[in-house]
Amino acid sequence: MPDTDNKWLLENQVKIIRTPEGISLGASLVAALNLSEHNLDSPLHILFGDTLFTELPIGEDLVCVSDVQENYNWAVVTDDELHRLKDSDHKIENNAHNVVNGYFKFNKPRQLIRSITQSNWKFLEGLNKYHCQIGLTTIYSNKWLDFGHVNSYYRSKANFTTQRAFNQLTITSNWVEKSSSNTKKISAEANWFEKLPLTLRSFIPQYLGTHKTNQNASYRLEYLHLTALNELYVFSELSLNTWEQILDGCMQFLKACQSEEAPNTSPANPLSELLENKTRDRLNEYCHDQKILLSDEWVYNKEKPIALADILHESSKHLPKSLPNSQQTVLHGDFCFSNILYDFRAGKIKTIDPRGVTPEGIPTIYGDIRYDIAKLSHSILGMYDWVMAGYYELTQSQLSIDFHIEESQQHKAIQQRFIDLIKQEFSLPAVTLLAMQVQLFLSMLPLHSDDKKRQRALFANAIRLYFKMKRLEKWSLFLWRV
Repeated sequence: MPDTDNKWLLENQVKIIRTPEGISLGASLVAALNLSEHNLDSPLHILFGDTLFTELPIGEDLVCVSDVQENYNWAVVTDDELHRLKDSDHKIENNAHNVVNGYFKFNKPRQLIRSITQSNWKFLEGLNKYHCQIGLTTIYSNKWLDFGHVNSYYRSKANFTTQRAFNQLTITSNWVEKSSSNTKKISAEANWFEKLPLTLRSFIPQYLGTHKTNQNASYRLEYLHLTALNELYVFSELSLNTWEQILDGCMQFLKACQSEEAPNTSPANPLSELLENKTRDRLNEYCHDQKILLSDEWVYNKEKPIALADILHESSKHLPKSLPNSQQTVLHGDFCFSNILYDFRAGKIKTIDPRGVTPEGIPTIYGDIRYDIAKLSHSILGMYDWVMAGYYELTQSQLSIDFHIEESQQHKAIQQRFIDLIKQEFSLPAVTLLAMQVQLFLSMLPLHSDDKKRQRALFANAIRLYFKMKRLEKWSLFLWRV
């Protein structure tokens, strides 16, 4: 178990019980009950870990069932009172509505242990024996989300959607619809999909059109049963070789964008507007809200005190110069891990949620490709998704901050591979990538005012990246002198 998960569970008073490997389900349940020292005179609730309920069923001595579509070897509830629960043997035609979904409640835990033990540690046989002696009520639930199989995982994920204040997602098995009362934003995104050159359409889901009213705007995309890179980066344990393939897929998209130059008359997103100017304006907004000054000096992890004004100035030195409009190309505008899906079978990425608009609010598909590189960097080098997942330690007292993110050796290897690729393909050095990260993290601070702890973590992360940049700057200077 990752240390961050273990720490969170302990802080939230969740007790981890480690049972021996290689034993049956029934034996592991009895072992867990014995090791937990559970009060065997009080009711016992059991929920298998690959399931999620939006609402738990209510009742006494119950086994919960739900509908399924996949033909796995489910356990099912039958009409046979002696063998009420049994394996389906991959035949669920007559029992598709009676599949045991993983939630149970037992009022007599002591009898449950006795029944499983007498059944030679076989879980279903033990439950049948318990049913014959105590009785189990079957309760149906449509509040069940199954994450135990790859097909049901993606279906359950589609049903468990999140929504932001400015938009709403509607997901079916065929399409996803994004809608909002912010019609300009949604229309700009739809315009990006509509105007995207044919050479880039293999990198997006199929675009299914737009709809607009006086109060609302929406567009639809093909729904893809794929996982976003932020989930893979934070929660999975993929090999370095797999991550190299994923990064190569990202490079293919960026290079394809770079090959599609903007017409001279097209509006575009210059880098200076997306980084320096936006960062300065938003940082001033953040300081005003927090009642702090740019000149205030912060102590980060006992490093030398540094002011925000100096961080802004020093990072600006390493930013790339803005390109003339004639050198602008297709730009996604928000090319970060949460907006990139990966197809393992095809070995290709699919990207969603483009920016599609200039700072002045003019719809466009063009801009400086280095901003997409910066956004990709903020997921890989900036560890943005780890902050969003709460995988950090932060303590703050006045102008003093202690902040830590666990970067495994695997993540460091992925980061180095990314740095090498960007240097090779786009001639951007690591110190420039870090400087762009500092600017991005400072610019996003006002956007996270709804969660003060996360906002402080993003602030601390900007300072972390600044000190990384300064160390790299000194090392580069040393190498140059040598």
